[in-house]
Amino acid sequence: MFMFAPIQGGSMVCTMAALVGIALSSAGGVGATAPRCIELPAQTGDYMYTFSTSEESKSPSTGTVRVHGDRTRIDMGNRHSRDYILLTNNGTRMLSVHPDRKEVNEISSPSFERIIGTSLRAVSPVVKFNVLNSKISFERVGTGQKLLGYATEQIRITERFDVHIIAMGFDGGTERHTVVTDYWVSPGLDLGSNPLLALLEHATTAMAQTDGDFVAKEAAIRAQALQGTPLRTVVRETSADRKGVQHSKTLSIEITSVSKGAQPAELFEIPAGYKTKAGVNISM
Repeated sequence: MFMFAPIQGGSMVCTMAALVGIALSSAGGVGATAPRCIELPAQTGDYMYTFSTSEESKSPSTGTVRVHGDRTRIDMGNRHSRDYILLTNNGTRMLSVHPDRKEVNEISSPSFERIIGTSLRAVSPVVKFNVLNSKISFERVGTGQKLLGYATEQIRITERFDVHIIAMGFDGGTERHTVVTDYWVSPGLDLGSNPLLALLEHATTAMAQTDGDFVAKEAAIRAQALQGTPLRTVVRETSADRKGVQHSKTLSIEITSVSKGAQPAELFEIPAGYKTKAGVNISM
């Protein structure tokens, strides 16, 4: 089974990266010399893939993911930054590497992809989100088109929920949300976890992510519905505020190439002399 993890870049990803940067910097941590990754011999399971993301009125984003043994490197397509992500221990340990600062942020929890919901909960003394009437379901739409030479199945997950907002003691009313996500999945094709793409996808249900029951229900449905890696994902979100004014947006994520082959081991090492901020915890 193919094992990889994706990366991101561009304006959308930069926005998410900025939020993550704020969360990490505020968490602090004690400076220490970052441990160097032990070089592993090239393995036949090494892979590389590229992806792109697009959203209305925003420039497309691109990224590259490389996999070497149990490690994944995610490079964001941002010509203004050399930062990248390293996943080790089969994705359970996440390092944000900043070559310009010679610094590494270690994230102690794999729940990075839900950091937006976590951040919103952090402001709960000021703004409270009460998630109501949540319903999540999935259906198998049918045989999808062939992508990158892989046969796919189209699967749709529909999420409906209301959010009652109270800001600084004032009633902000109830917003109604519907998120319909279509996935084109090649059964059995496993490209590994991709926390950055998952972060983008979860942003469409950010306020609902503040509710533990919603998070658990969503995770269970996805685990049941998606038996493989989506080669294409299209998220359509619609919402209506207390006055009935509707808003909508569409996010598309696509794997644009997949190639098998040995990856340079040095790309998965942390250079000597880098400092690490350990113990950063963004768990739910």
